[in-house]
Amino acid sequence: MHDPERLRDLARKCREHAKSTVDPEAIEQLRRWAVELADEADKAEWNANDPGDPDIVRSLFEVEDE
Repeated sequence: MHDPERLRDLARKCREHAKSTVDPEAIEQLRRWAVELADEADKAEWNANDPGDPDIVRSLFEVEDE
């Protein structure tokens, strides 16, 4: 699953469910899933914005060196 919006939606749902249960183990698992899903969304966004063009990457480093 590579859709960041869908991953963030699932993370939000996990957080909501964690607030609506009293089982400590379920709360902890839902919180873990929420963090993992949010991390995956971040990675998906990063990969989607990765130009994959070495000339662009090289030009970014040239700007930093100036």
